[in-house]
Amino acid sequence: MDTNQKRCELTDYALELVHHKAWQLVGKAGYTQDDVDDIKQDLIVDLLERLPQFDPAKATYNTFVARLVERKISNLLRDRQAEMRDHRREVCSLNEEIDTGEDEPVQRLTTISQDDQDIRTGKYARPAEERAHLQLDMDSVLDGLTPELRQVAEMLQTKSVSQVARELGIPRRTFREKHLTQLREVFAAMGMDDYLR
Repeated sequence: MDTNQKRCELTDYALELVHHKAWQLVGKAGYTQDDVDDIKQDLIVDLLERLPQFDPAKATYNTFVARLVERKISNLLRDRQAEMRDHRREVCSLNEEIDTGEDEPVQRLTTISQDDQDIRTGKYARPAEERAHLQLDMDSVLDGLTPELRQVAEMLQTKSVSQVARELGIPRRTFREKHLTQLREVFAAMGMDDYLR
């Protein structure tokens, strides 16, 4: 493609950036894993609407896309936080006393489980029971891995791909090709590929 020609299609870079940035929003402003597909769709639609404005004389395609995605994410966060502050959303106070049919009224807050609170605030995307089952499944998968692959899988639970590759002293690309490919195959074989994000 001629470098002066406008690029109005989404490249692998754009799609990977959208995927990465959507997952970064989980836990922010009440977004959960259940919102990721909607966030991706919002980002892609915004990109497709704005790509015709791309001017290669002003910036590279990747820079243009990154700026559009960052701007859209800022807008999504701003709008979500504004919704959360909207006084009209507050239907009741959590400190309000309600009748539960017991001897004395109780504060509404005591009727909401910690699990519900964690899901609503974005701390977790799944209920506690589902997380417990997932942990059992994860332990089963980890037990079947080679010591090297198990170490990598455990590191990835708390660190990024870049951090793990750096700690192992190998390039990210090599790490992805060698370790991530193997882990994805194992998780897919165990029917757990949905958990690879």
